[in-house]
Formats: sequence, C-alpha cells, structure tokens
Amino acid sequence: MSGFLSMPHMPPVENTWAAPAISVAVTVVLAIVVTVVVRTARESTRTPDGFLLADRRVPALQNTLAHLGAFIMYSTVIIMVGHIALNGFDALLMTTAFTIGSVLGVLIYAGPMRNVGGHTIGDLFVLRARERPARIASAVITLTTYTMFMVSMLAAVGQVAIRMFDTGSEPNMLLGGLVVLVVGLVVIAWVYMGGMLGVTRMLALKTVLMAAFVLVLTVVVLAKYKMDIFGLLNDAQANAKPDARGFELLDPGRQFGEGSTPLSDQDPWVHMSKLFCIAVGGMGMPWVFMRFYVATNARAARQSAGWASVIAVGFYQCLAILGFGAVAVLGANNFGMRSEHRDITFPKLADELGGSWLSGVFGGLALISVAAVFAGLLINGVTSFTKDINAARGRRPEPAAELKEIRRNVLVIGLVSIVVGGAMVPLFTHIFIPTVVDLGAATVLPAILYTLYWKRFNTRGLKWTVYGGMAVTLFMIVFSNGVSGDPTTAMFPDLNFKLFDIEPGLLSTPIAFLLGYIGTVTSDERNDAGFAELQVRAFTGATVPRRKSPVTTGGGVGGQDRGSPSEV
Repeated sequence: MSGFLSMPHMPPVENTWAAPAISVAVTVVLAIVVTVVVRTARESTRTPDGFLLADRRVPALQNTLAHLGAFIMYSTVIIMVGHIALNGFDALLMTTAFTIGSVLGVLIYAGPMRNVGGHTIGDLFVLRARERPARIASAVITLTTYTMFMVSMLAAVGQVAIRMFDTGSEPNMLLGGLVVLVVGLVVIAWVYMGGMLGVTRMLALKTVLMAAFVLVLTVVVLAKYKMDIFGLLNDAQANAKPDARGFELLDPGRQFGEGSTPLSDQDPWVHMSKLFCIAVGGMGMPWVFMRFYVATNARAARQSAGWASVIAVGFYQCLAILGFGAVAVLGANNFGMRSEHRDITFPKLADELGGSWLSGVFGGLALISVAAVFAGLLINGVTSFTKDINAARGRRPEPAAELKEIRRNVLVIGLVSIVVGGAMVPLFTHIFIPTVVDLGAATVLPAILYTLYWKRFNTRGLKWTVYGGMAVTLFMIVFSNGVSGDPTTAMFPDLNFKLFDIEPGLLSTPIAFLLGYIGTVTSDERNDAGFAELQVRAFTGATVPRRKSPVTTGGGVGGQDRGSPSEV
C-alpha cells in the first residue's frame, strides 16, 4: 500500500533548495492568471448543465489537456522522479502501467460513457438497475473516492508549502495548515465562478505549464551531457545508492526482487499487484469520467483520452530522464536516499540546474498544480451529491432551483473539505491515493463492464459488485502494510498486525467480479429491454424514449421481460 503513487511521511530535512520569496511571487502571479482564465468561463454557469458539464461543448484540445492534467499531479511527478532515482529500472517499468490504464480508458470507458449522456456513473447504472439503488451506489463510489483523494490533495498542498515555501529543517505544520486554508478558499471561489468550463481551462493551463517546466528541465539535463544518454546512465549507475542485495540501478531487482518489501515474504507479488492496480484502477476514477461527459461527442471523448495517453508517454519518458539525471548530476548521497525523502530529489535537481529562481518557479507551479486537481475533484463531488442524491430521493428540482443548490453545494462541500483536509495535514494520509486506485479497480471497473456487456446484469448484481468489492478492499487495507508493519511509511509504524503486503485490488477486483456474478444469477430480476436500450445509447449515441420503469422482474418465456408494454 505504500507504493508508487503514495506520498510518504515528511521527516526532517534541510530545505536548502527552497526559495520562499520567489515561490510566493510566482504563486500570486499564477493565481491572478488562473482567476482571469476562470472568469472567461462564467457565462457558461447560468444553467445546471452549463455549470456541471460546460453544456458538453468542451473543445477536444482543451479536454485533452485537462484529461492529462488529472494525472500530472505534484505527487505523481515528484514521487516518480525520486522513485526512479532510488529504484532505477524497476521503477521505470512501473510507469508503463499508466499507459496501459490510459488505453483501457480509450477502449472501455470513453465512447460509451459520453454516449449515455449523463452526469455521473449513476446515469449508466440506472439503465440496468432500479434507480434508487443505482444512484446510491454511484454516490457511494464517487463520494468515497472523492473524500480520500481530496484529503491527499490537500495534504499535498501542505507538503508543497512545507518543502517549497519554508527553509526550516523541521516540517512547519502550522504553515502547511494555513496554506491549505488559503488555497482551499481560492479553489472554492474558482469553481463557484467558472464551473466545469473554468475548471477545464484551469487544468489545461496547469498541464501546459507543468509539462513545459519538465521539458525544459529535461533539455537542460541532456544538454549538460551533450545529448549523451549513455554517459548520463553510466554516471547514474556510478552514483546510485548501494543495494544490500547487489542489484544495480539499471538492472532489474531493486524493487521486484526478493526482500524489496520490509518484513514481507510476498515479493514479487507485491510489485506485480501495484502494476495491476495502476493499470486497471487508474482510469476507473469518477472524476476522470467527467472528461468524457463534457466532450462534444463520443468520437471527441475517445480522441481526448487517446491523445492524452500519447502525450503522457512522452511526459513519463522525460520524468525517467530526470530521475536518472538527478542521480548523475547531483552525485552520490545528494538526492533522496530514503523512500521518505523521495520528494526532495526533483526540487534539488531544479535548484542545482537553475538555482533559486528555477526552484522558486517550481514551488509556485506545484502549488497551483495541486489546486487545479482539487478543483476538478470538487466539481465532481458536487455533481454526484447534487444529481445522484437528488435522484435517489426522487427530487427533480427546477433548473433555477437546481442551479442554486449546485452553488450552495460548492460552498458547503468545499468548506467541509478544507476543514477535514486541513485537520489531516499532520497525519499519515499517503495510503489514500493507492486506496482510491484499488477501489477504482474493484468497484468501478467490474460494475461498468457488467453494465455495458452482460445482458443478465441486474440490481442485486450491481449492489454485490460495488459494496462487495469495496468491503473486501477496505478490509484488506486495514490489514495492509500501509496501516502497520512497515517501519518507514505505515500509518502506525510501531505496530504490526498486517496480513497483506500486496495491493488489495489484485484480489478484490476478481472477487468483485465473482460477487457481481453470484448476485445477478441468484436474483429473478431480468431486464432485456434495458440492455437493448443501453446498447443503442452507449454504442451509437442515439437517444431512445426512456421507460417509466427501468427494471422488470422475472425472465419470461424466451428470456423476454415480464411486464406490460407500457413499461417500455
């Protein structure tokens, strides 16, 4: 659980690279620019669909950049570079899982999710199951993953403040909490002002800036070696942290070999499970689906996801060069030599290559980057809370009343998030991101695949898939090395009641598929007409008349629905 995507606890370290004055100035300038960009989208917020989905008219280029921005996070960038610097070849292999996940998004999710034309995954579920259980399942998935990821993002805000806006060696939790409060309030204002279109443009801008920074730093590293990549790798090998088991930085084994996981005999299954969960769970995030919903059509949704995955490959290659380049340029013992210090490697490299100015720019850019991701999360949480909860309660407010409710939810959910996230800044929250990925693999993936492709799927199957997969995942997390048994990154490092070192998704995903199958076949409910409607809507984009009752009971003769024709 304490693997590739997670941000470890922050032990004391000399912040020799921090340039607080420059970082603050860059942050203020970028905040003003983002505010101007968001204000250009305020005309789109005059209707519920305009506020939540930008009227499904987001251009393909903007959507591509925003889609990519959902994955180019501060923690992903900074941890990946430090991870490669420590674990070399094996860490580089793990980046391939992101690409596989992007391909799955293009092939499975993008087109059908856009063609269904809803606001949340509940709009897909309701075509196969009774509305109230379908909507509740959608809300549970979305709001659970929102809460966990929100805490991680706000913790990342505090971590950026501590590492990049303070020169003290001891983590300044008061500063971190204060920055979380300020940034959180600003993000709420941005979402309230610009809605989905504003958030999309914010994410697109953030992606361009972060990608440009990484590209410039990559070019500087290569230029330092006169484009001699082999010379760079040789120096990285020479300066690498010694491995007690004898594995070289450029050879396999540092992470996949025996003894890689503390106090564990489950290698290499631990690391294979991480690859699996990133690949199948990374694209199963409800807020990622928002990028499909806002596209102009299914083809545009597929194009956005496809181009985002292509660009991501080049971006990860740059991060690989920076990871090996950090070891080569900084020299032995001058990068993050422990997993808890992985987050210092990237800023130290920036400081080494460009001095305080480059390090300061990265500090401001990192803060705005995390803020943009939090904005995307917030509007997704608001959408689910407004649409799924209202539908589950049988409420159908008028557009004007619904728009007021949406705006109110932005304020309420945003403020509650700041309080919860700020309170957890001093705590270990690093397990939440991999937990969300596991939940995506064990709940979203099987539920959507069954909904789209299995004619027999029904309400009980949906509930058993979602709640069964979630229960197994959370149970395994409690007894994982992210909670106890790992002296460096566990939530309770001095305790050891762990049972699992593997990522829960490796087991909970097939279990969720099995539970969904058992739940479905043990129920008499059958809805062939609902499946036919789904096929038409999801794979052609054509809109067919909605049935009064989306579910009928019983199989009927020849597998036909039992029910009056008026139900269709």
